[in-house]
Amino acid sequence: MKLVRYKTRETSEEHLGLEWENDVLDILRLSRHLNTSVPHTMDDLLENSTHSINQIDETLDRAENLSVKTNNYLIPASELIYLPLIMRPEKILCVGMNYVEHIKATGGEVPTSPVFFNKFSNTLAAHRQTIPLQANAQHADYEAELVIVIGKEVNNVCEKNAEDAILGYTVGNDLSERAFQFQSSQWLIGKSMDHFAPIGPALVTKNEIKSVQDLTIETRRNGNLVQNSSTSDMLFSVAKIVSEASQYMTLKPGDLIFTGTPRGVILEQPKDKQKWLKAGDQIEISIESLGTLSNTFI
Repeated sequence: MKLVRYKTRETSEEHLGLEWENDVLDILRLSRHLNTSVPHTMDDLLENSTHSINQIDETLDRAENLSVKTNNYLIPASELIYLPLIMRPEKILCVGMNYVEHIKATGGEVPTSPVFFNKFSNTLAAHRQTIPLQANAQHADYEAELVIVIGKEVNNVCEKNAEDAILGYTVGNDLSERAFQFQSSQWLIGKSMDHFAPIGPALVTKNEIKSVQDLTIETRRNGNLVQNSSTSDMLFSVAKIVSEASQYMTLKPGDLIFTGTPRGVILEQPKDKQKWLKAGDQIEISIESLGTLSNTFI
C-alpha cells in the first residue's frame, strides 16, 4: 500500500489517498459509496495503523467483489498538491555516517554504533514543494536517504523484533548547510533550516518491500546522476537503527528516522569543485519500490 497525503487545488482540506499507478485513489469517497469505514487523515491512520490498513484493504476488497470501478475515484497526480506525509512527528531522528562508501569518501571514522542527531518539524516539506534557500545558506547540500516511518509505540525493542515497530518507508532528502553544520561539534543548525527535510511522495507500507536492505538509491541534480548506490551499503541495518534508538527513547507512531546517505554528496568533492545548491536546481531522489521525490530550489 502506498499512502499519500494531499489536497486539491479546489480545497485546502487534507486528504488521505492511495498511489494508483500514475494517479491517486480517493479512498474516502470510495468508502462512502460502499458504506465502509476508512481513516480520513494520516493522523487518523497513525492512531491504530494496523486497524486502519485493514479497513482500507476491506474497502478495496468490497469494491472488487461488487465490481465497482476504482477508475471513477482516481485523481491525476498532476492535479493535486502533495503535503508532507507526517505533519507533526514527535521525533525526527537522523543517522550520520551510515554508508560505507560515504564514510570512505569523507575520510570519517567508522562508528561502532549508529550516530544519531535530529531535525525539527519546521524542516518538513512535501514532494514537488519548492524549497527556498535562505540568503545565508551558501553551502547547501543534498543527501538521499531511506526514511523509516514508525507505526507502533516501542521502547527497548530487540533487533529481532524491531520490524514490528515499522509502518513503512519513504524517500527523504536530509538537506544540510555544511558551513553551519560544522560550525561546532553539534550538527543541529546546519540540519534544521526551514524545509530541509522533504519526504515523499508516498508512505509505502513494509509489506510492499521485498528486502529493505537491497534497494537501489539514486539522486539526480538537474537530470545528472550524482548518487548511485544501494541500501546494502548501510553500515547499520534498518532493524539495528530502530532497536538502538529505542534503547534511549520511546518511539511513537509517526516518528521519522532518516537512515543516512550514500556516496556522492557535494561535501565529498575537492573544495575547488564544490558547486553548492542554488536557486533553480532540481533534485530528484529515487529509491527502488518507493518512488521519486522531486524538489526545486528558489
